[in-house]
Amino acid sequence: MSIRKILTAIVLLGTTVAPAASSATPSAARPASCMLGEHHIIAVTPYVVESPRGPREIHEGRAAVRELRGATVLVQAEPGLTAEWLQLTLSRHIAEMQGAGGLKGCAFGVDDIQVKVTSTGVNFGVYLIARDPSKAQEVLRRARLLVG
Repeated sequence: MSIRKILTAIVLLGTTVAPAASSATPSAARPASCMLGEHHIIAVTPYVVESPRGPREIHEGRAAVRELRGATVLVQAEPGLTAEWLQLTLSRHIAEMQGAGGLKGCAFGVDDIQVKVTSTGVNFGVYLIARDPSKAQEVLRRARLLVG
């Protein structure tokens, strides 16, 4: 084998191995960031649920109580991005953050949140739901920081 062929093989090997090695870097070694910050955020709105009240309140005309539970983040669709993939990557991100102690500025840094992703047709709705209602305002505050 000639020197030229050997050098070409080494260069080709380097161009295929280097990207794989960089993506295999543990998440702790990468700079910490909020996963949704990698996508274009269109809007952030409060995620509010209505819970039914007892028969007495219904009789008095107050059929439901509205309660803030987190944030709804509207993410712009991108080529190749699916609701399932976004759900998977965000769920993994939450698991990584809980193991690393969380991030102060990231909406996922609040303890014990649930994420649900749905397709809205042309965009994605990402619902960040605090299981503890007392943390819902903090989830919303952090999610609003994502809008740039």
